[in-house]
Amino acid sequence: MIHETIKLFEHSSATLTTYVQENGEYERKDLIRPAVLICPGGGYAFISQNEGEPVALAFARMGYHAFVLSYSVKIENPFPTALRELAKAMSIIRERAGEWLVDVNDISVAGFSAGGNLALSLGIYYKDARITGEIGLTPEQIKPNQLILGYPAVTLEPRSTETPPFVIELMEKGLMPDFRGPNIKEILMGKENLTEEEERSLNLLHYVNGDMPRTFIWGTYEDSVILPTDLLGLASKLFEYQVPCELHLFEKGPHGMSLGDATVKPEEQVHSLSLGTWVELSAKWLEQGRGR
Repeated sequence: MIHETIKLFEHSSATLTTYVQENGEYERKDLIRPAVLICPGGGYAFISQNEGEPVALAFARMGYHAFVLSYSVKIENPFPTALRELAKAMSIIRERAGEWLVDVNDISVAGFSAGGNLALSLGIYYKDARITGEIGLTPEQIKPNQLILGYPAVTLEPRSTETPPFVIELMEKGLMPDFRGPNIKEILMGKENLTEEEERSLNLLHYVNGDMPRTFIWGTYEDSVILPTDLLGLASKLFEYQVPCELHLFEKGPHGMSLGDATVKPEEQVHSLSLGTWVELSAKWLEQGRGR
């Protein structure tokens, strides 16, 4: 496997890490493969490790070239900083497609939670001059061919504005990231105490359009962070604009489950959950799209 970390811009710490299959031999020599670029979550406050390399390796096992984006976070890196970094990462994959044997017409962007917000934003804004103009790229260089969105942050409307006591306890024990401080909306706007209009402007449902790539969405009804209605609303909007879409809402499972298996979570937490099947379902969906 070709495993390297590429710095995206001189002025930021954002990187692209490659999980590229080595060239094969005999009938597998010079095989052109599809690719998936993964955007881990973390509320734009940090980068979740569970939603990065483990996901890349899962897709690599299925024959994909995989890439993980580590994008800029925190309030000093507001929108569209991370989006420009994702766009640059997409352009690098296409530029080096010949070297890496990547199918330039089959590059998916997969995102989880805030990373799902980032992936969805690229699907919406890939033609926006705020993205392309600043970094000197064309829409054709950065448009994803497909989106895979795991419990994506779409409206940025939380289930509750109050942090449950058990979550605070876990954060204070260091058993989960500490999200206290600027919230995801404030990070994206680069300032605190937003107006209603500023908050409303961050709801991605307002910007869904007919030029978006086909999209696979999954989440759970039990998610305490992302409302199931976010995912239903997104699927409904995509249907309205006749963008091909597949939606899976699993009954059980908390937020942030990544692969939903024992590589990322304790066995006792995942052994009875069905949500881990999203990996195989998304692979079938991707294969199904190649037959269109």
